[in-house]
Amino acid sequence: MKHPALSLGLCLCASLAAAAEFDAWFGDGMVLQRDQPIRILGTAQPNSRITLQLGDQTAETQADADGHWRQTFAARAADPKSTTLTAQEAGQPDAVIRDILIGDVWLCAGQSNMEFPLSRDAEAKQELPQATRPLVRIRNHSFAGQYRFAAPLDAATVARMTTRSFYAGRWEPCTPKTAAPTTAVGYYFAKRLSTETGVPIGLVNYAVGGAPIEAFISREALAADAMFRKKVTGNWLTNESIEGSFVRLRGQQHLGKATDAPGDDCGPNHGYKPGFAWAAGPAGITPFPLKGVLWYQGESNAIRPLDVAEYGALMQLLVADWRRRWQQPNLPFYWVQLPSINEPARQFWPEFREAQRQLTQSIPATGMAVALDVGTPKDVHPRNKRPVGERLAGLALRDLYGRQDLVAEGPIALSAQQSGRTLRIRFRSAAGLKVSSETTPLMEVRLANSSEFQAIRGARVEGETVVVEATERVVEVRYAWHMNAAAALRNGADLPAGPFMLKVSE
Repeated sequence: MKHPALSLGLCLCASLAAAAEFDAWFGDGMVLQRDQPIRILGTAQPNSRITLQLGDQTAETQADADGHWRQTFAARAADPKSTTLTAQEAGQPDAVIRDILIGDVWLCAGQSNMEFPLSRDAEAKQELPQATRPLVRIRNHSFAGQYRFAAPLDAATVARMTTRSFYAGRWEPCTPKTAAPTTAVGYYFAKRLSTETGVPIGLVNYAVGGAPIEAFISREALAADAMFRKKVTGNWLTNESIEGSFVRLRGQQHLGKATDAPGDDCGPNHGYKPGFAWAAGPAGITPFPLKGVLWYQGESNAIRPLDVAEYGALMQLLVADWRRRWQQPNLPFYWVQLPSINEPARQFWPEFREAQRQLTQSIPATGMAVALDVGTPKDVHPRNKRPVGERLAGLALRDLYGRQDLVAEGPIALSAQQSGRTLRIRFRSAAGLKVSSETTPLMEVRLANSSEFQAIRGARVEGETVVVEATERVVEVRYAWHMNAAAALRNGADLPAGPFMLKVSE
């Protein structure tokens, strides 16, 4: 016979477990997206009535037969003053979320250069002591296997390779302690945005070091695309449609000795597995509106020519899938073009950067921060993240926050035209166009009778155009077409032009 006190304790625990709870997205210090309906989700006892209070507004809802409930409050304007959210279920303790701000929620995703923490940034010693930012709230997600590199994963880490346990994170105020492990790019973005607008910024980070783009596209979207369904067919660790010299190799190093790893017909789960990073993280917050997405990814997809050739279509698929799932057809996406580097394994970065540039022309409501000038010759992880975050913020300020006076990008090549011997390349965002050093910008041209590019020096700036002289008919021109190219061409705001390749018209 059970002891009466034990029985009472079990009943009390069961009762408390059934009390109203908020979805895991909610937490003290969070930011709710302004100017969008505010959706509140949670669980309670089946069929119970729930009274919700958000600030001075009250609403009632009812849990369904499975204990799930939801309620929507009207959209609110940005508000830097904190408010409280309460869920009351008769006879049960209240669930309370405190210190909520109404502002803009930005999701950060990608691989290690987005994951790269502020504590390792080139300016960390100066920046961290001043990182208390009341208008910035952080939800930085660590993940199973983070910073384990080529070492086999232990059993406890392998066991976390499920969609429920892979990521771990919660809302926190922005302080030196909480900013240190979070994305440096995201921090500098949020710092500039909140400082110049006064709008609270919620920074949500799901980056996974080394992850290919396929990891952040839903399995359903990949399977529905004839070009990419091969990526979710069979064990991903042996699937040759997925890059192998790093992506699959690292997966094998992590999981090769794990006999009981969670998984499915596509193989064991891992942050690099197609669809898994998406399912474990961003997929769970699609009921909650965003202001936009920051994306810094590509290094793992720029190793083989095959992956470079596929990247544009994969990025289009990702953007379309995310916009559909958030039901925000014009959800802004801003990404970072890969910086300069000088390593043999990065030889296809010029072609990859061109694919990134072309995506800004084919996908609406997007932008790209050029990072050519912040790269380092022998390190795929440049430590100077401030310019990257601030350039992303500049794009958002111009496009979404009404700063039409702001020069938010470097010179953007629009067209190239040849008349006689003179080839003119026209730019936008080119007021004050200049060469930042004594070395003229290196242009390469392909002549009509050749399949090879050749360098042409002596390029000169005339107003908002670059002019080069050629003795023969030119069919294509390109700039900064080297993995370790210098960012010599800049505008009056000292923002660099990115690499480009253009067809030449007559």
